[in-house]
Amino acid sequence: MGLEKINDMRKHIGMSIDELSEKSGVPKGTLSKITAGITKNPSIDTVKAIVHTMGFTLDDLDDFPRSKSGNDLSAENMELIKKYSNLDAHGKKIVDFVLNEESERSKANQKKEDFQETVVALEDEDSEYMELVARGGKYRVKKADVIKWAKQLDLDDYEEDHDLC
Repeated sequence: MGLEKINDMRKHIGMSIDELSEKSGVPKGTLSKITAGITKNPSIDTVKAIVHTMGFTLDDLDDFPRSKSGNDLSAENMELIKKYSNLDAHGKKIVDFVLNEESERSKANQKKEDFQETVVALEDEDSEYMELVARGGKYRVKKADVIKWAKQLDLDDYEEDHDLC
């Protein structure tokens, strides 16, 4: 196992040995001996605590990295994971909240965009029907149904914007 890589990992993420000791719960002296090669066979729990604190896994210490068959993350995503793993509980709670809120907002916006793209044209202003293009087909539907669907998607101003009233 490439324990000499621990120092490179620590420096790569900009963490001091004191900070690593504090966050991992591994005494500074033990860390120094491991990274200097004095301690040749530290316990697996100690090594796990060290690498996990830095946002790495035991595989990252392996001298013969294995392909993760398509599960490799970009360097940017790995950096984000490392930063997240260094947050305290409060920081993680805030990041989780923001990610969840943004994910929901993005999903809602996508639903609205998908719906708005399906409405192609009114055949006749006086008609109670309109043509929709959705899922690869054209459909003739009642304007009242379109208004109902728009309201279900919380598109309150859809009627006014598209003169369906």
